[in-house]
Amino acid sequence: MRLIASSLLWVSLACPATPDWISQADHNGRMAAEALARGRRVMHAWLKLADPVTGLLPRTETNPNWVVRDSAADLYPFMVLAAYFTEPHLYATSMHHILRQEMLLTTRVGRLSDDLQPGGRGFVRPELMMDEVIFGSSEYMKDGLLPITELLGETPWYHRMLDIATDMVALAPYKWKGGPLPAQTAEINGNALQVLSRLGWKTRDQRLLDQLITIADFYFLHQLPATNYLPAHEWDVKTDQPRRGVFVFSDHGNEIVGGLTESYVLAKTLRPGKAKQWEAPLRKLLDRVLEVGRNTDGVWVHSVDVATGKVVDQRHAHCWGYMFNAIYTGFLMTGDARYKQAVVHAMDAVVQNTNYLFDESGAGRKWGANAYSDSIEGALVLLNRIPHNRLERALDEAMKKYFLRQRDNGIVEYWYGDGNYIRTAMMYAFFKSQGAFLSPYDERVQLGAVREASEVSLLIKAAAPWQGVVRFDIPRHREHWNMAGNYPRLNEWPEWFTVESGQRYEVAVNDDPPKSYFGFELRKGLPLAVGGGEQARLRIRPSQPKSAPLIR
Repeated sequence: MRLIASSLLWVSLACPATPDWISQADHNGRMAAEALARGRRVMHAWLKLADPVTGLLPRTETNPNWVVRDSAADLYPFMVLAAYFTEPHLYATSMHHILRQEMLLTTRVGRLSDDLQPGGRGFVRPELMMDEVIFGSSEYMKDGLLPITELLGETPWYHRMLDIATDMVALAPYKWKGGPLPAQTAEINGNALQVLSRLGWKTRDQRLLDQLITIADFYFLHQLPATNYLPAHEWDVKTDQPRRGVFVFSDHGNEIVGGLTESYVLAKTLRPGKAKQWEAPLRKLLDRVLEVGRNTDGVWVHSVDVATGKVVDQRHAHCWGYMFNAIYTGFLMTGDARYKQAVVHAMDAVVQNTNYLFDESGAGRKWGANAYSDSIEGALVLLNRIPHNRLERALDEAMKKYFLRQRDNGIVEYWYGDGNYIRTAMMYAFFKSQGAFLSPYDERVQLGAVREASEVSLLIKAAAPWQGVVRFDIPRHREHWNMAGNYPRLNEWPEWFTVESGQRYEVAVNDDPPKSYFGFELRKGLPLAVGGGEQARLRIRPSQPKSAPLIR
């Protein structure tokens, strides 16, 4: 029995034989449901730890300070996203309240933030240390505010990021002959380039674009030719020499390669003259890191000496996928097949040695769950561009182990990296649902997806009666950022099945004849009701082919 009333689709359990895709969709739905539920429990556990006076979150169980580069960058933003998708009332209340308190209490110079003690006791450092303020603010933007904007678009957190970026540019403390620099380190300058690239796409603000060009010129045209095309971890602007002559392929170093690559992509559209200047140095940079930075499996080592290219630290970079974002973007920009081959080779290696995905050796225990977050997320961004069935299966096994790291009270490890647990869980859940989600959220209802070409099939199973809408993803790279194309980048949320506003779609529920919808109608949500113990099968496909994207 199937009843359509008030535009609501009521789906009963009476349906014909199960299609072949059902078992895979059921598996995907179970994994996605567990991931979302676990992320939600982390959010609730940490809300209980908020300081009763300031309302802000501690860095760790034993460090009660709100630390901008940690609490603000890696914990709070993903609680915001968990609330948005699972408990909108908390998103509208608690999460906005924390933002208000952060803006009210932690801004120290312009709109840049500094670390704060609990209980109204003021800043952690009595004296202003500009390098620390810019470092923390750059991390807050790149690791926290960028991901919120990637997923949700223009929210108060986007405007917070724009304000911080504007003041970081105005207050940049280091002077190079080509203009001001926010920092002397590859990490902070890489953070800045990633933020400025995405804000450059959206705002076309000349001040932000000028700062991006100044930083990119400093590396492409000045530093890299002097360092064998490996960025120095730290550069002394006064002496114009490396202060720390190593390049770090892991996080806290590799950000500069992604930032420079993003800058080049932006320049190809907005500053083609600059892109022409930067193309040869970019190729030399990508070629050099591939030449000296990989172990025998084709995965990044931790660090190498800039002058000689010799390995300094042989440990693999747990965030191995992040640098391969830049390599794959190099393939998109140049068409050089070697770059894509390097990415595929690394994905093959991760399947052969799953310690790269979920390291249970001594290194894995040292880094904790965060190392696994970085690795799993890097794999997801690459899987979005290069399908790899064996890596997908390995990812499922890694997530099963990852789930088990959570304690019964919702806490994972009692440090700010628990926020990254939420991020990884949500990113994986959207992979398993191909970007679709249910509103309202109910832990007892699962949504799994199977994708075939431009068509997606959804399976919704309800352990209790549920009524609401099925929501679909949109081409966020274009609509949130105004990007020319969807290149792989750090802290993106991969787009899986997306709905275009003007496109027509055929939607079939169970075995009913398909109905036609425009994308703008599906974006409002597809109304649906499912009885307890029942399931619904949906198939959504465009009725005419989409135009090919400029960048995959």
